[in-house]
Amino acid sequence: MDSNADIFNIFDQDKHFQEVMKRLLEDSMTFSFNGIMITESGPGYPIRYVNPAFSEMTGYGPHEIYGKSPNILQGPKTDPEVLERLGQDISVGRPFHGRAVNYRKDGSEFMMEWKIVPIRNATEEITHYLAIQREVS
Repeated sequence: MDSNADIFNIFDQDKHFQEVMKRLLEDSMTFSFNGIMITESGPGYPIRYVNPAFSEMTGYGPHEIYGKSPNILQGPKTDPEVLERLGQDISVGRPFHGRAVNYRKDGSEFMMEWKIVPIRNATEEITHYLAIQREVS
């Protein structure tokens, strides 16, 4: 195989593509150093998944935050201009990248950098959002 080939070409040759891809995605999310959150695209953007790195960064366990809005992480020092830009970007289906003060479960502040990308179904409708997050200084 050409070393410059797209890594996903290996799945073209594997008859168990779906199982391999599922395990690849599960492990990459579970063992990532970055926090990962998946939300629905509906009102309030209910949280449907967080990985262990997210829980370690924020103090919220998966069962504590499931179904809640990501705004649970925001507070008095969260920059409203960043949140406005976030809203504008996702309202037109554009990926977002920003930094803002967020709050852990214990109320302590931390600076978070994050990217949010829309997840589309087969008809290109946005059904979920994937957020990749990390604490920065």
